[in-house]
Amino acid sequence: MRAYDMPSSSPVRRPDGGSPLSVRHVIIENKEGYPSFANGIHQNTRSLVTEQTLSGEASRILFLSRDPHGMTVPAGIRLNHVPLEGLRLLGRTVSLSRRSREAFLDGADTRTVFHFHGARQPLLVSLTRMLRRRGIPYVISLHACFSHFYDRAGRLVKPSTALYVRLLERRVLEGARFVHVITALEQAELRRLAPKARSVLVPHGVYSSALGGRPGFVDRPGPAGGLLGPAGGAPVFGFCGRLATFHKGLDLLIEGFALYRRQGGTGRLVVMGPGDEREALAATALRLGIGSAVTFEGPRYGADRDEVVRSWDFFAFPSRLDRWPTAALEAQILGVPLLITAEAGMTEAMARHGAGLLIEDLTAEAVARSLARASSLDSAEWRAMSRGAHRMGCSADWTVVAARLHALYRTTPASPALSEDMEATDGSPVL
Repeated sequence: MRAYDMPSSSPVRRPDGGSPLSVRHVIIENKEGYPSFANGIHQNTRSLVTEQTLSGEASRILFLSRDPHGMTVPAGIRLNHVPLEGLRLLGRTVSLSRRSREAFLDGADTRTVFHFHGARQPLLVSLTRMLRRRGIPYVISLHACFSHFYDRAGRLVKPSTALYVRLLERRVLEGARFVHVITALEQAELRRLAPKARSVLVPHGVYSSALGGRPGFVDRPGPAGGLLGPAGGAPVFGFCGRLATFHKGLDLLIEGFALYRRQGGTGRLVVMGPGDEREALAATALRLGIGSAVTFEGPRYGADRDEVVRSWDFFAFPSRLDRWPTAALEAQILGVPLLITAEAGMTEAMARHGAGLLIEDLTAEAVARSLARASSLDSAEWRAMSRGAHRMGCSADWTVVAARLHALYRTTPASPALSEDMEATDGSPVL
């Protein structure tokens, strides 16, 4: 659903009929160590560049890494590896060597747009300074990299990291043509860290209407087909994603599911995905007496994953840190309603589409209440929610996202933030 190999016969679509833009998408390797196919920044950048290439733009990815094979791209996408060599401090590269600088700038001029993906990278400071000296514009997509700075009450919980951003990267953010954010919550976080940054709110996509068309909806009454809800009152709740317990709220999910079962709930839980924390989560389930009601599965991808997720009645995602999670959107495309926290930034769209239920707090009790509420839905209510989930997923179209960013590349003026005060200006969301 994210990135496709482009057929050689794909038509070139340039919305404004003008000359192609030269856009260089910059990804700096991180320390997380996830394979490229499981790296969210890689996934979303590939999808965006695929759309831009299909529309006739001269887009490419610059991958700054010590491993030239650390990122994969579909056929038809141009990827240039730039060696991550140069001055290093505390294990992080802070400036590039002459050879890498030349590779980074090769052929660029003031008509080129550099699109950085992610922040909290010391190298951004020297790279953007180099671009500004040459009059070359740049933009930044945050990819939720500030999501752990503040709690849901707005209290600062990572003061040292926030101080780093304010001291070193604030000028980077405020000097960008625009900073691309994907939720209103992320926009608020940016304003606290870099008040003069010009932000645009454009949620990510999950499929390409240009390449695959709009996904069809497969109506189903639920596994049991009865009047007591999608599974006769015993729904299947599922989670699919990286098994990062704190980040994804999996401790809340397991504990909340145990409380739901103790209160008489009869549903089952499936937890599926990669990660080293599966054994610890399974041990927690056994300790809480729900081992027989919880199934842990390894990662699945593509059609194999979709077949499993489509059999679930609800996608449970009590994340603490995710913003606009791709896994949740993928479930919606399949008609699976969400149980999700406000931290994901989906509350307004979910309510508008009738696409799921909100987990009202980051507690096991709140998760249990959400599971119980979901179990109480009758078949008609669940089917309406399933159709709403599909509608919401179908509004997350990479073709629309790419067209919106294309317009912003061309029409957003140079940032005045480095020379005068300005108010942050917001783009309207795609959804």
